[in-house]
Amino acid sequence: MPDRGAISPDGSHFYDGDDWGWMPLWLTADQVVALASAEFRVAPTSATLLSEGLLNQTWRLHCSNQDRVLRVGRTERTLEHVRYEDQVVAAWSKVSQIVAPESDHHPVVDGHVITVYPFCAGIPGTLIDPVLPAEQLAPVMAELHRISLGLELPQRPGSHSIDDRPVVERWQPVRAAVIERFGTRPEILANIAVVDGAVAELDDQVAIWHRDHPDAPRAVIHADLNARNQLYRNDQLVGIIDTDECRIEPLIAEVAGLAYSAPEVSPHAVWQQYRAAGGPLADEDEAMLLTFARLGALGEMQWFTDETGRATHLADRQLRNLAIDLGGSPTRG
Repeated sequence: MPDRGAISPDGSHFYDGDDWGWMPLWLTADQVVALASAEFRVAPTSATLLSEGLLNQTWRLHCSNQDRVLRVGRTERTLEHVRYEDQVVAAWSKVSQIVAPESDHHPVVDGHVITVYPFCAGIPGTLIDPVLPAEQLAPVMAELHRISLGLELPQRPGSHSIDDRPVVERWQPVRAAVIERFGTRPEILANIAVVDGAVAELDDQVAIWHRDHPDAPRAVIHADLNARNQLYRNDQLVGIIDTDECRIEPLIAEVAGLAYSAPEVSPHAVWQQYRAAGGPLADEDEAMLLTFARLGALGEMQWFTDETGRATHLADRQLRNLAIDLGGSPTRG
């Protein structure tokens, strides 16, 4: 089998792993090179598709002076969404690890918004000891949260916070779609029962938290600070990329995702590092870390169905993994 991200012989498709196979490219390598030259006044000699994070299609532009990265955004990310992202990243760019766009120029090609970044050399956090990213990211997260609290921005267009509405309202149509495609085999029903119980429990916990903490800090967060979006050199965090999920959330939600990012990571240690760096949450909020980590795990439901609402061919496997997460301590990567 080809490697993930491999380009087909005719240049029109890329290999998206064994689960999805060959998928169409929105722009070919030649089109990317021509677009970069025409729109951004850079002169790449070639372009290589980056295989991490293929929700967007992102290319490394090989240039004589400095390499760049060109992001071809998925069509649901409109120019309005990207302009919002620009405002957030401009404020965050005082944090050295944030990789900001080179330009606020965003041409739109066939509904795909184009953004160019400087290339940041490094290896993703997936390739190093998971305790190290947790230690290095906690103080950076604290600084980003302090900056975000000073921004006067509405919610990102089309986005919703993790606790905007009861989880059961999102789970029920997904639940029905999974049963429609995979039936009522015992293993399907057993996993659904685990999720049913977790959804009811979490909705109760969040309702109580809303009642008791009506002024809990909310601001724009990165919202996708998984290890793939962290770059390291010599065991030092040098880059935070892929800000296109940024939106307003309870700050506790992002800290929880880091606290439960891997089994080797101590949630309490992450909390202490975040608070010691000036993270703008109260000591008592630590008690909600597991609740919000489990809510974050339930966010995986969005990938169970396609744009028509039908369960994908992977939904049974994803359901099993979600049930495992919700039955113990979720790991968010």
